[in-house]
Amino acid sequence: MEVSLFSYEPIKSPLARIPPGLKLLVLFILIILLLHIELKLAIILFFTLIAISLLLGFSLESQVRDFRPIVIYIFFLYLVNVLINFSLAKSFSRELFIPTNSISLSMVRLLVTVQLASLFYKTTTSSQLKFSLEHLEVFLRKFLRKNPFLRKRVGVKPSMTFTFTLVIAFIPRLFSLWNQLRLAWQARGGSVGLSMIPTLFPQLLALAFSDAENTWQAILNREQEMERTEHFS
Repeated sequence: MEVSLFSYEPIKSPLARIPPGLKLLVLFILIILLLHIELKLAIILFFTLIAISLLLGFSLESQVRDFRPIVIYIFFLYLVNVLINFSLAKSFSRELFIPTNSISLSMVRLLVTVQLASLFYKTTTSSQLKFSLEHLEVFLRKFLRKNPFLRKRVGVKPSMTFTFTLVIAFIPRLFSLWNQLRLAWQARGGSVGLSMIPTLFPQLLALAFSDAENTWQAILNREQEMERTEHFS
């Protein structure tokens, strides 16, 4: 079966050995910095990440596959830019088909963001992320509890990590559900393209809500079972 976007790939690499919490922090910092760099530097970063991914063991084919879901958004940005160029132009020229620097920068930023997120998810499992963030939250809670004014308001057990991990982990799950729908669509003889989106997207939403509800119910059942075990022990 085809690997879904933002799914973990068991490839041994130096990036996979870095603590997930640190990788997540670096990811946020790089995305913030990405919003403040110029087009040339963004393009350099784009090709640098391609080279880094190749060195880490991720093929060029898998990298191209990661960009497929955002092709339609990039094409939309380009098309809008061309239409604006035509509406403002007084004569026809090939420059009308060249996107402006701002649109080009937006497209490259989108590509780089996908690259960064893909590297994070390909080298981090949900359990690794949860374990790392729990340790970080426990450390922060212990630090805050040293303040006498916050001691009674801040609990000892980590409570935010679990929800945050669920949100992050659900992103690759969403792409996995889409991949399953697309493969089923192809198996029934459906053509792959924009025409399948109006049919499959409502099904994706229904599957996503159902999967989220089932996951939440499983979590509640597990917590109740743990509480009963602690009560009788």
